[in-house]
Amino acid sequence: MSNQTTASSVAEPASPLAGGRDVHLRDLTIAYQRGSQTVVPIEAFNLYAPSSRITALVGRSGSGKTSILSCIAGMLRPTAGAIWLGGIDVTSLSGRTMDAYRRNHVGLVHQSYNLIASLRAIENVAVPLTLIGVPRRDAMVRATALLDEFGLADVAHRRPDELSGGQQQRVAVARALATSPSVVLADEPTAHLDGSSVADVRAMFRAIADSGRTVILATHDDRLLSLVDQSVQLG
Repeated sequence: MSNQTTASSVAEPASPLAGGRDVHLRDLTIAYQRGSQTVVPIEAFNLYAPSSRITALVGRSGSGKTSILSCIAGMLRPTAGAIWLGGIDVTSLSGRTMDAYRRNHVGLVHQSYNLIASLRAIENVAVPLTLIGVPRRDAMVRATALLDEFGLADVAHRRPDELSGGQQQRVAVARALATSPSVVLADEPTAHLDGSSVADVRAMFRAIADSGRTVILATHDDRLLSLVDQSVQLG
């Protein structure tokens, strides 16, 4: 497996505590069983993804890009190695502490948008806030501000089936920011989008990184790769 970093690479600080929103993967290994065979898509993988930068994981299907994102998000436990988000040792978390980590520190953007069909755009953006107990009125105010910030005010009261693919993905990106996460993780976020929609999503990710957050993308889309600050080739 290749772990080649390109673009504007940055030196990793000596301690993972050095950056409050930086992501560090140390000797990460991911293995699983497929029948009688042990498959190891990721072995002894290291990554430093600093805040205010966009990092891309690039590689063929099956190279482990999505698995890495899932580990950072706390949805998949690696076989070995360490994951740090600032001073948080993600691999040491479990139960309620892991739930709190996911709710408060991680924003997820999916390839297929994952919007709730029965809810309006503004309600979709508000969902993560209501799930952590934010009063509905306050959640809707925050959702309104996010949609306004990204030029989506005119679609706030439309349901997903009334939106274009690009609009749906932009709403999904706004939703990922609802709880003000430290890191935004996106899995092939432009796979189904045309050129103009990609440009809009690109601008959103750039704004997110410029706000001081860490952005990590799994992608093979050249239209996104020209945006990133560093890329790591897998497989």
